[in-house]
Amino acid sequence: MLTQPPKPIWWRVIVGLLLIFIEIKSRIDPAPNLLKASNSGEQAAMNGTMVALIILGCWLVYSGVKPLWRKN
Repeated sequence: MLTQPPKPIWWRVIVGLLLIFIEIKSRIDPAPNLLKASNSGEQAAMNGTMVALIILGCWLVYSGVKPLWRKN
């Protein structure tokens, strides 16, 4: 019986990479009409959300390529 080689889950990899790259781009080169924080609490929440989205993107990429690392 032949088993198929494991394949990555491409939609997870692509969505995860998009999340990571968009967050990094908006941090490095923010758009002029981007929402600005009014106080330090809002700024902390914006930074926390950015970190959470980057972590979510990393998890999506990891879970998308994890089938390649499984042992039979």
